[in-house]
Amino acid sequence: MSILYSNGKVRTPQGMKVAPQSYAKLEQVADGVRGFLPRMAGSKHKLDCGKILEQTLLQAGYNFKIAELEDLDECAAFTIPERELIVIRADIYDDLCNNGSFGRSTVVHEMAHIVLEHHVTLHRGACLGQHKFYEDSEWQAKALTAAIMMPLEVCKEVADAAELAQECGTSFQAATFRLDNLKKYGHLKGQRTLFNGNFQ
Repeated sequence: MSILYSNGKVRTPQGMKVAPQSYAKLEQVADGVRGFLPRMAGSKHKLDCGKILEQTLLQAGYNFKIAELEDLDECAAFTIPERELIVIRADIYDDLCNNGSFGRSTVVHEMAHIVLEHHVTLHRGACLGQHKFYEDSEWQAKALTAAIMMPLEVCKEVADAAELAQECGTSFQAATFRLDNLKKYGHLKGQRTLFNGNFQ
């Protein structure tokens, strides 16, 4: 089992074991997908996540169902690729309709499972797996979500996480995590190269 530490606490994979993916590969996937996604009117980078759910994914053959909180209290949404179905909790759908950052990122997260062809029932409450983070369905979907919503070129241009969150329509926390990861692995100024072929 992979173990990571965050603020002194042990972290383990949260999803199902799937084919391994590196950060570098996920950045490439994000670049390929992003061009097909609708933007918010008047915004260069902010995705229209409502249209992604209700139009883009529908055109790709996926339907969505809204579940009540009491029926889906352990996760915000989940995807069943075999049934071409996304189930999203009602309060998360309401947040999406209000252009909330969590509702927006949830849609992209579920789309990431589809793009990565995670062909099992996946959700944020999945059992812990005995596998590496780069083999973890949730880790991959989170990393791809960040890469799709916060393009690398935008991350290089912004002054800080607050500007990145504003520009891309994410939470400040997500923007901070994205920039910290890029700095950690050397893809922002003054750091070593991210895409060195060995990075996972």
